[in-house]
Amino acid sequence: MTSPRLGRRALAATAAIATVAATLPASPRAQAQPDPRRPILVRGAHVLSMDAALGDLPRGDILVQEGTIRAVAPSIEAPSGALVLDGAGRIAMPGMVNGHIHLAQTMQRGLSTEHSFGGYFQTIVLRHSNRMRPDDVRLADQAGALEQIAAGVTTVMDWSRETMSPEHCDAAIEGLGAGGIRAVLAYTTPPIPQGGNAADIHGRMMAHARALIGGRLPALVSLWTCLQGPDFLPLEPALADMRRLAELGVPVAIHTGAAIYANRKPRLLAQLDAAGLLNERLQIVHSNHHEADEYALAASKGVMLCSTPEVEMRMGHGHPALFKAAAAGMRVSVGTDIPSMVGGGLLPQLRVALAAELHRINLEAIGAGRGVPATPPVTAKRMLEFATIEGARGLGLDRVTGSLSPGKRADILLLRADAPLTAPVSDPYGAVLLQASAGDIGTVLVDGVIRKQDGALTAPDAGQVFARLQARAEEMAEAARRG
Repeated sequence: MTSPRLGRRALAATAAIATVAATLPASPRAQAQPDPRRPILVRGAHVLSMDAALGDLPRGDILVQEGTIRAVAPSIEAPSGALVLDGAGRIAMPGMVNGHIHLAQTMQRGLSTEHSFGGYFQTIVLRHSNRMRPDDVRLADQAGALEQIAAGVTTVMDWSRETMSPEHCDAAIEGLGAGGIRAVLAYTTPPIPQGGNAADIHGRMMAHARALIGGRLPALVSLWTCLQGPDFLPLEPALADMRRLAELGVPVAIHTGAAIYANRKPRLLAQLDAAGLLNERLQIVHSNHHEADEYALAASKGVMLCSTPEVEMRMGHGHPALFKAAAAGMRVSVGTDIPSMVGGGLLPQLRVALAAELHRINLEAIGAGRGVPATPPVTAKRMLEFATIEGARGLGLDRVTGSLSPGKRADILLLRADAPLTAPVSDPYGAVLLQASAGDIGTVLVDGVIRKQDGALTAPDAGQVFARLQARAEEMAEAARRG
C-alpha cells in the first residue's frame, strides 16, 4: 500500500511529466517511415565507417534497404520512393555497443550517487532489484532502452539480475522490444538458499530459457545467461552452476577479478581453464586484477571481456582492464554498468577510460625518468572502435553490427558537426569522442528504423513511459526506506 504522502508525490510527478510531454510538438518523424521496406538514403555525411577495408569518406552516402546497409559510397542515386536524410554538417558512424549494463536499474537512477560497492549492494541489489515485479522490469527496460538510444547506443548487453523468474524474463524481453533496441538479455540464475537444491531451483529457469532459445525471442533480442560466479561463491558450487548453464549452449557472463570482491580467487581464469569452462561462450566483466598471462590464456580460448571504467574506478575495482585485455588479443567491449550511479551512454565511459590510461602511461614514464610521450599512444579512433566494431566483436555480433559495412544491419548514428560543442571539426574522431554529447546525436537508426531524429526520440509514448517510471521509482524508494 502506498502512503498518501507518497501517492500525492507520485501523482504530481506523473502529472507534471505528462503535461510537459503533451506540450511537445507532434513529431512528423514518427510518420516519416510508415513502411519498413522503404529505402533510406543518408546523403552527404562525413562517414566514419569503422570498416578497415572501406575506410572513411569525408563526404559519403549510405543506402539502407529493408534494414540492411546496401551501399556506402561518395555518391549513391536515391532509389524510387527513398526517404533522404540530409547528412550535410553531420558525422555518420555505427551505433555504439554497450557491453554491460544492469538495464532495469534505470528505475533506481541516482540512488547510488554516493554509494560505495557495499552501499550499492545493500541498497540497490537487496532492497530494490529483488523487489521488482515483472511490470517494473518491463517498464524499466523499456525506459532504459530509450535512454540508451538517445545516447547513441543501438546494442546493449543487459546483465539482468532482475530476471528472477520466467515471468520477469518475459517482461524484460517485452520491455526491450518496446524500446526498439538491439539487445542481448543475460537471464540470471536465482540465488540458491543454504541447503537448497540448485538443480531443482534452476530447473524452471533452464526449461524456460530453452523455450526462448527455441524460437520465442523477438528478432532484435538474443539470450545469454549470467550468474554470480566463483568470485562470489565457493569454487565448486560456482563451477557446478557454470557447467549447468553451459548445457544451454549460450554465452555465460560473470563478474571476476575486482580488488573489492571479498571472495576473489587467485588465478581464477587458470582454474576455469582447468575446469574446461574458459571458452568463446564466456564473458568476464570488470576483471581488473587477473595475472598478465591469464589475459593471454583467455584470449587464446576466445573469452570476451567487458570493462566499465567509471564505476570500476569509483568503486575500487581497479584500473580498467580493457587495454591490457585488448593487447593480449581478447575480444573487448565497454559498458556503463549501473544506471543507479552513471548514465549518458558510452561517450563518458570512453573519456574516463582514455584519461585513466594516459594518466597511467604518463606516471610510468615520469617515474622511469622519461618524458611524457609527445603523441598519446591511445588514439580517439581506437577508443571509438572499442564502442563500435570492437564492442560488437566483444559480444559476438560483429557480423551483424559495429561498422557501416554493406551487408550489416543498419545501426547508424548521425552526429551534428556544426553545433556549439563540435564546430569546427578538425578531427572527426576527436570531435565525437572528446567534444560531442548525447544531445549532438541527432539521428539514430536501429536495424534500419529511425528511433531518434533531429534530437528527439520518435517513440510516440516516450513521455508517458518516463512519467510512469518516475511515479513507480518514488513508490519503490519509499518502500525501501520503510524496510
